[in-house]
Amino acid sequence: MTNIRFIGFSLLTTALFSANAHAGCEKDTDCKGDRICEAAVCVNPTPTPAPTPATETTAADETKTPETAPTEGQPSESNQTETTDAPPEESETPTQTKPEDWWKKSAREMEAVVLQEIFDTVPKPIKKTDVGKYVYPRSIPLVVADISDTVAKWGGKDQQGVHFLGISKVHTTTTLDDIAPETGGIAYCPLNCARITEINIRDKEISFMYDGPIKDWAGKAGDIHSGYIRKGGKAYKSICSLPMYYTSAPKRTSWLNPDEVKKAQEAVVKEIKRYCGK
Repeated sequence: MTNIRFIGFSLLTTALFSANAHAGCEKDTDCKGDRICEAAVCVNPTPTPAPTPATETTAADETKTPETAPTEGQPSESNQTETTDAPPEESETPTQTKPEDWWKKSAREMEAVVLQEIFDTVPKPIKKTDVGKYVYPRSIPLVVADISDTVAKWGGKDQQGVHFLGISKVHTTTTLDDIAPETGGIAYCPLNCARITEINIRDKEISFMYDGPIKDWAGKAGDIHSGYIRKGGKAYKSICSLPMYYTSAPKRTSWLNPDEVKKAQEAVVKEIKRYCGK
């Protein structure tokens, strides 16, 4: 009887041990399904709560110093930043030449346009009548960026190495047409800034005085085409004069505002002195 009880107790103990061993675990893979191993026991996992959405206010915003109004006459910090970060604007194309660059082709081309616009301001002669007025044509100097590009007898294509901005001495052809760079036989006063010593207004003319005879540095040519009007004496070989305009209006019957002509003359002289740095 004692042996039977012992056997029964032994069987019961073995059964309990086997059950506990089957229920225990060492890692999550020892458990069935989605259960996990915690404290050697397989249990269902605890659901993970959804993350709380972040608020719009951040720590940086909480510690940010509020902006203050800029002091009068002083730009705000935001404006200073924009000014600093903004790329520098490209410099505009210069509208004036530099005196030291007068001999350069680019400077001569730019200055020719400027001077021509000033000459264009010379008014046209008019004749007033009882019923209205007549407006007559007038011719003004032609400004060329390079005398060598013209077909002039003096300083033209036959003269090698003579590159000066020029102003025509004669403004019309024999048929009273305005001249062009292709008009042959026209003399031009050369704007050789290194040689010009004075620029004067004489009645209706503008005169350039040089430091020596023009032919010494502008090529050899006959006096009639040498860029100056020979009046006698060596001094005149160093002067080149040109009239401000030529009018085809009948004399004593038309009127040309002398103040407007003088204003244009003075503007031309002032601009040439600026161009040459005189």
